[in-house]
Amino acid sequence: MTTSLVHQYASMAPGDFGKNIEPKWQVAGELVASVRTAVEKKQLTPLDGARLISSIAATLFGYDEFILREISPETLLASASPRR
Repeated sequence: MTTSLVHQYASMAPGDFGKNIEPKWQVAGELVASVRTAVEKKQLTPLDGARLISSIAATLFGYDEFILREISPETLLASASPRR
């Protein structure tokens, strides 16, 4: 069983960080360049491009919180605590 990326990075020695992160950044850079080109060619909207880039980061680094999420005003109101 493979440990999560969070556990891998949490237990990583500082000197190992660069050599482990660099291959991911190289791939991410290529993907981001493709997304940027698609937005410039109007194949994607800027919002879709931002979502896609965010999803790439989340996938490569294992953090779902990187994914852009639209939150409606109704959701914000429903989750807000009442003021007293």
